[in-house]
Amino acid sequence: MTDTALEERDELVAEAIAAGRSLRAVRREFLLSQADLDGVLERLWPVDHAARVRMIKRDVGRLEALMAPFFERAVRDGDVPSGVLVVKVYERLHTLVGADAAQRVDLTIQPKEAPRSFDKIREAVYRVARGHPGQPAIEGNGSGEH
Repeated sequence: MTDTALEERDELVAEAIAAGRSLRAVRREFLLSQADLDGVLERLWPVDHAARVRMIKRDVGRLEALMAPFFERAVRDGDVPSGVLVVKVYERLHTLVGADAAQRVDLTIQPKEAPRSFDKIREAVYRVARGHPGQPAIEGNGSGEH
């Protein structure tokens, strides 16, 4: 198939899809294999990284233009529905550029472990013997030598 014939067929496939026909019906109508249809779709609407970035930039510009009069009305007149629309547009913009990914922080507070009965008894002995709790026992014979 020549490049011109291929482009014409691709345009007819695009029109059929835009008209609402299913991909299965389009495959049958144009006698396309699944690989052929995938190739047509890739040529018509490439979805690589560069295409995604172009779509995002285009949509950001369109949303900004769409939002501008509503933002002005919300601020100037205090129009609540316009303000709500602006917030929704901002949410969409943040989703488009990936700025809506809320970081979730799980805060786990573990209660302080209750002292064991052995620890309670040891603290009581330290209080009586040394005058203050928690001081470690003196090793050796008490003369400071080991």
